[in-house]
Amino acid sequence: MPNTLRHAPPSIPLAGLILLSLFSGLCVAAEPKELALVPYHLVYDATIKGMDINAERHLTREGDSYRLVSKADTLLASITEKGSFQMDPTGKLLGQQYTYERNIFGIRKDESLTYDRAAEVANYQSKKKQRQIKLDGDYFNKLTYQIQLQRDLINGSTPLHYQVIDRGKIKLYNFEIMGEEIVDTALGPINAVKVHRIRKGSDRETYMWFAPQMNYLLVQIWQNEDGDDHRITLKEGTLDNKPITAGNH
Repeated sequence: MPNTLRHAPPSIPLAGLILLSLFSGLCVAAEPKELALVPYHLVYDATIKGMDINAERHLTREGDSYRLVSKADTLLASITEKGSFQMDPTGKLLGQQYTYERNIFGIRKDESLTYDRAAEVANYQSKKKQRQIKLDGDYFNKLTYQIQLQRDLINGSTPLHYQVIDRGKIKLYNFEIMGEEIVDTALGPINAVKVHRIRKGSDRETYMWFAPQMNYLLVQIWQNEDGDDHRITLKEGTLDNKPITAGNH
């Protein structure tokens, strides 16, 4: 694995053949403008075990809702996550729908999470299980927590702890800020804040880098699991419909 960082080693959230499910987001809002909701489209570079990976992530606004899409694919496999959400008058993120689609060697796996705000429940469904989750807390899904993480980094809020509906169960995602590093990308060097995901009882190590001068967008992810490490790094993109260049950093 070539060293694309100028300082300490990296780490990322991504499982199996593909990575880019966190990443992993933002759009336009009413005044005052919320930086974590400025629309963007990002393309990432990655190679795993000699296979090139096409990975991208984009956030758009559709009426009073926002839509975040994260995709990663190779010739043999693909993973797509899609989520829509709104913001209430207090600034709280309200998930509307989340879907996960994976196709590896022609074998599909689909998951969905739909929200019934009137009944205050979220309904999880996959081929093997169905669950209903009572919405009696600030529960995020696997895309909206990423947006909240970005918002918290922008606002300097801590601790970085999130209750996430993950496969129909409530799980606690914990993160810690490790400091700043320069990440080498196809766009040039980018100053970034390094964030570590804390996992107790797991050998998986995940690190992410967010660029303060790009609204804390995700510029790199690195993950090590069972001796295999993988990296995804920003290649190109747009922020607020303007091309991202070295001058943005």
